[in-house]
Amino acid sequence: MNFLCALVLVASVAVGHCVPINNASPTPDQIKELTGATILYFLSALPKTSSAPLPNFANERLRIPEIDTNVTVAGKNGMAYGINQVLIDQYEFDASTSATKFRLTSPNFTKVYDIEVEGKIFGHEISGEGVSRQEIVGEGYVVSNLRFEEINHSLQIASIELNLLLDNVILDLEGLTVDGISIQELEKLMANYVLNQFNEAKEEQSKSIAAFMKSQFNKSWAGYSTDEVIQWLRDHTNGSAQMDFVQKYVNSLSRAL
Repeated sequence: MNFLCALVLVASVAVGHCVPINNASPTPDQIKELTGATILYFLSALPKTSSAPLPNFANERLRIPEIDTNVTVAGKNGMAYGINQVLIDQYEFDASTSATKFRLTSPNFTKVYDIEVEGKIFGHEISGEGVSRQEIVGEGYVVSNLRFEEINHSLQIASIELNLLLDNVILDLEGLTVDGISIQELEKLMANYVLNQFNEAKEEQSKSIAAFMKSQFNKSWAGYSTDEVIQWLRDHTNGSAQMDFVQKYVNSLSRAL
């Protein structure tokens, strides 16, 4: 799951600390307040700096027979950049249906590693020590038809639709030796493969993540009023309790080449 989706789950899990009551009947004004409080909570959970170190890894093997790839990679001195850059826009609220829509994206997320590579990628032998730079541009999602209702006296998500986004992937490999093709051509092949894989899985993954979000929110909010959830989010909009969660997720991003 990407970084932005992980942030969405921070609030849903944390809200479980609210004090339960027996009635939850959200009005359109409450829903708008809930959306605003949740967005501010997400933003406050972001790291205070734009960069963070990534853990070293050794002898990570990537094997993809269908593209003739079998390579072992080691990485050190990793850094992630742009980890606190999140854009929330295209916000809409339909008062007639109480449906909310918004887009949440990370404009540019970059990973840089000193790497050592040995093996074959797209049928071309590759080896050596160098630097890997991977830029993920415009990763995020559009949430639409987000509606809340009262079910068994609990605030619940009645519907949610999600569309995953990924504008581009840019790879830069320096200091490595590749046979039969230029390093720039290999970078392009690898970036196109990532984009194609994303596009092929996009529809199914969008549905799966939307269902997962709905399930997590509804479990956390069962039995809790809208006003209490809003107040809890406002009271805890500082991010201090979520920093460990965010840092652990950033560290997990070191595994991809």
